[in-house]
Amino acid sequence: MNNYSRILKIMKYLFLSLILIVSSRVTSQENQNNIKINGIPGTLEWVIEPDSFNINEGTISITAGPDTDMFYAPHGNSKTSNVPKLLFAPDDDFIFRAKAYTEHKSRWEAATLVVYINEDYWAKLCFENESRTKNRMVSVVTNKISDDAYSDYVIGKSVYMKITKEGKQIVFSYSEDNNKWIDVRYFRLDSEEPIRIGFSSQSPHGKGLTSVFSEINYSKGKK
Repeated sequence: MNNYSRILKIMKYLFLSLILIVSSRVTSQENQNNIKINGIPGTLEWVIEPDSFNINEGTISITAGPDTDMFYAPHGNSKTSNVPKLLFAPDDDFIFRAKAYTEHKSRWEAATLVVYINEDYWAKLCFENESRTKNRMVSVVTNKISDDAYSDYVIGKSVYMKITKEGKQIVFSYSEDNNKWIDVRYFRLDSEEPIRIGFSSQSPHGKGLTSVFSEINYSKGKK
């Protein structure tokens, strides 16, 4: 085999290797953005991918990296939006609930349920760490500027969270036993664009946080 034939053979090998690499990356990307979870109709897609995630039947864990948050301070001098969000398109009226579990390690870390239109209009219900020994429910509603509200303290490492939508009105609720529900926020987003809802995890001042969501349930229509 002469040198010219060897060069052609090497080039052919490199070309085929490149095709396999590109094909693998495309397939991986499609899998990342074509996710299915028991309890949710249709597929979910990432808006900002997490450090890692795992799906086991009807349970999903999401690991957010360090310094991840989503908050636009009312004074206007601080705006952060880098949390991973796994979202799907709901019906006009719906009830969406899940059990959230996490082991908070630093202040403001949280497992969250998210309502998202775009970077200007969104909201989140957070199972958030306030201090080393206290976790509480916190809600943030953002119509270009964020408005956060602190609610009840929660004992333990898990809580049930719920989003209910009827017409324009959206309600955030939580429960410690999946039986008695407490509403913590009634609101609407000032946009006519369709919403998406789903899961997120955040670690504003920590080294990362894994949030686990289970007992996921979605139903169409009014409560």
